[in-house]
Amino acid sequence: ALILLVITPLVFSIPNMLMVREMTSMMPVEGGYYHWVKQAFGPFTGYMAGWMNWVVSWVDVSIYPVLAAYYLGFFIPALREGAVIGGVEIPVWILQWLVALVLIWGISALNIRGARLAGLTANWLGVIMIIPLIIMSGVGIYNWIAAGSTAPLPLLPGGEALSGDSLFAALSTGLFVVMWNYMGWELPTAAGDEIVNPKRTYPIAMALVLVAAIATYALPMISGMYGGAGEEGRYLLWGQEELEEGVGIGATMAEYGVTEDQLTAWGVNPGSPYGWEFPDIAYAVGARATGERSPLAQFLGISVSLAAILSMIGLFIGNGLGGTRVPFAMAEDGMMPRFLVKVHPKFGTPWVAIIFCGVIFSIFSLQAFAFLVVVDVFLNMLVLMAEFFALWVLRFKRPDLPRNKVPGGWIGLVLITLLPGSIITLAIYSQVVEEGMNSITYALVAMAVGAVLYFPIRKWVKKGVPDIDPYKIDAPAD
Repeated sequence: ALILLVITPLVFSIPNMLMVREMTSMMPVEGGYYHWVKQAFGPFTGYMAGWMNWVVSWVDVSIYPVLAAYYLGFFIPALREGAVIGGVEIPVWILQWLVALVLIWGISALNIRGARLAGLTANWLGVIMIIPLIIMSGVGIYNWIAAGSTAPLPLLPGGEALSGDSLFAALSTGLFVVMWNYMGWELPTAAGDEIVNPKRTYPIAMALVLVAAIATYALPMISGMYGGAGEEGRYLLWGQEELEEGVGIGATMAEYGVTEDQLTAWGVNPGSPYGWEFPDIAYAVGARATGERSPLAQFLGISVSLAAILSMIGLFIGNGLGGTRVPFAMAEDGMMPRFLVKVHPKFGTPWVAIIFCGVIFSIFSLQAFAFLVVVDVFLNMLVLMAEFFALWVLRFKRPDLPRNKVPGGWIGLVLITLLPGSIITLAIYSQVVEEGMNSITYALVAMAVGAVLYFPIRKWVKKGVPDIDPYKIDAPAD
């Protein structure tokens, strides 16, 4: 995991950012990547790019409110254990879904007020969220230096011997998850008309986000691993869940050679449904420094729980921004129902599209865990490769357009295409080899549905609607 966290930004995120920088400088318009692909390859491919990333938003954005509700369970046990109200037993999934609905519709109302306000809110949440992670990282690194503790890590899970099969097994899900953490650089471009000076704003924002992402993923992980929550195999508890409801985490950990006696010695109930999440890791770091149940340990556990909740809310705001603007841009271009083009008279935002997406997010938040990462990353990666190919095509098709070109000339362009292309191909191939074609069935079905819908939309909805000129830049909404 640590190797992937270091390599992925270099070979995947930075090329992605450079591509987005050049494409946005040419077409800083509402709809972003939908128009990039359309201008390069025509209306069908552009429509499929918009459709596929919109489906990604249904699956991806819907998970964040549910995860926020999950982390809120650290403070409200009913969100993890269920509750009895008036003699009626309310299951966990209903309580978590109700919390998710409050977040979905509260943030949808925020999005209606404009991308600028939503962005400022997400930024302030990020600042507040990062403070506990900085403190945790500092304490963990201090513990590491003071005690000299180490947590010997095998290259593959469970210390499995290195082979082609074991390597693909580790990559099949691990690479998809890490790519999920570092993808989505093009999504905010869907709100292009609402961003002040997008040609300048996007590159600065992407650079800052990349640095923050690497730091917030790597530093807390390292501090937890070597600062009190990783040695003696404790890192095996991270992110684990019970195999089946009611059997407890003990059965899961037994597959890694961890006994129930070891779990008990680590302060973990073998009957618990969960292993350690970040709040538990932060608590262990604090406990190593000042003892069990110490004020520092309690503070780190509580503050990191709050940080996790704020992180999920911020991710919902940011990713929901792109997910709600794409259907508006496609409807404006005649490729989605026209009712989605209605703009709020005061805020200038696509309020009908935002509400429509809110309904979809509310539905998908019921089942988002079932097929999140593989469907999400697979569809997004196909669209991403279409964007890289569009970059090449538009270099030849529209050489007259002013743009912030990828550094390094044609060699730089080749490198930023081959590096992410290689890692995307490896991720998809390893997933299919390990899990079979069933692992991407949902994604293929979604693509087929979109392709079938294109023809009636093109015939009846598009009729009489002129194409949007993505090279014409209007003044941003306040």
